[in-house]
Amino acid sequence: MFIPDSKEWATTLFGNAQLGDPRRTNRLIKLANDMAQNVNASVCSSSRDPASIEGAYRFIRNDNIAPEAIAEAGYQYTDAVVRERPLVLALQDTTGLSYRHSVCEELGEVNSSNSTKNSSKGRTYYAHSTLMLDAQHEQVLGLAYQHYWYRDKKSSGKYHELQCRKRQEKESYKWQHNVEQLSERLGSLDNIIDVCDREADMYEYLDYQLSKGHRFVVRASENRRVSGTENKLSKVIDNLNTKDYYNLNIPQKGGRPARTAKIAVGYTEVTLMKPQRAIAQPEILVNIVVCQEVETNEGIQPLRWVLYTSEPIASAKDARKIARYYELRWRIEEFHKIWKTDGTQVEKLRMQSRDNLRRVAVIQAFIAVRLFQLKELAQNKEEAKEIPCTVYFSNISWKILWKSTDKNKPFPDEPPSLYWSYYALAKLGRWHDSKRNGRVGTIALWNGWLQLMQLVESYELLQGLDL
Repeated sequence: MFIPDSKEWATTLFGNAQLGDPRRTNRLIKLANDMAQNVNASVCSSSRDPASIEGAYRFIRNDNIAPEAIAEAGYQYTDAVVRERPLVLALQDTTGLSYRHSVCEELGEVNSSNSTKNSSKGRTYYAHSTLMLDAQHEQVLGLAYQHYWYRDKKSSGKYHELQCRKRQEKESYKWQHNVEQLSERLGSLDNIIDVCDREADMYEYLDYQLSKGHRFVVRASENRRVSGTENKLSKVIDNLNTKDYYNLNIPQKGGRPARTAKIAVGYTEVTLMKPQRAIAQPEILVNIVVCQEVETNEGIQPLRWVLYTSEPIASAKDARKIARYYELRWRIEEFHKIWKTDGTQVEKLRMQSRDNLRRVAVIQAFIAVRLFQLKELAQNKEEAKEIPCTVYFSNISWKILWKSTDKNKPFPDEPPSLYWSYYALAKLGRWHDSKRNGRVGTIALWNGWLQLMQLVESYELLQGLDL
């Protein structure tokens, strides 16, 4: 899915944007191309000359250009790719973009949720994203939708009154809203499984998905009542028989060391009862998959996932597949990280109005997807060692990469592997495995790619000179 050439990528994603004037679409393509070549630079630094700078800011400040129209062009490209795949995971998650400059005047009255922002002026602009992932090859296909909002003021009133508001008035409606947008554009969602974390465990949301015949995997949070018994879900889970075991590699995070966890898998079918205040069917029938870590060391909190799903489960293999779909949910967190800090650094934008901010943030979101796709090239190391790098690199580009990183070695008889090219790019981007974990940062990989493209361009220029 990674498109190597930045201009080709910008044209493919935004060439069909309906902005009211073809010149605006052309400016969008140029702006996206410039920003894609300078992912962690400002709009001014990304533009190559004064005319480009002036054109970029005129575009960004043009109130006749809706941020939604820019995004729609990118969504339509993702839709076309999704329709061609047999099974796609729609990963949903929310992130907050924290700002402290003058744009905060248009971002409501509620302070930033980021605890590191101590200023009373800090505000958060929220984005709820849907990222599409090929279920078979586990590769990012594209960004399918983003819903932006801010908290104008704190909710007031009694707990019961707040809970009884219309669904559309609640912030939690975002999960259903994103699915509705996909359904409106794509029509059929038969090849899409919605994958959500615990925040999406709402009875109304599960009822909506089932009533529409949609496919989903949602991690359970609430200890719900089970029909036909006075027991709750936790009791059912405690009495569930283990059907299989598998090993799960849990990476290091914060103070948590990396470990290989032994996971027990069980599954069953349950009928959940409607909570008192919910407006939905009295009962819903769902399958559940339970993944429970066993044999943990002292002081380690064992992993436990309870997953609701609409997918049929007839065997431990089916249950393991559902668990794998949920394991892949972290990819959207990685996307948000690349968008916010590791790649495009959207939180460093200093646009003076909310709409101006949105126009640039939307473009950067699609650039972040492209960075993610580049980073995925060698995600499966063993498989990447068997794939020639020519699936993404031309003969000229991989040979220049070879000489840039291994000057004294002769060219191999056959093109090297994708695995080699991944680390060669990182090396060209001045990456050093100082932590001895083999993880390459997004910026280092992207810097290596840009440097390689510049070397290829210089080589082709020299080839055309009569020296």
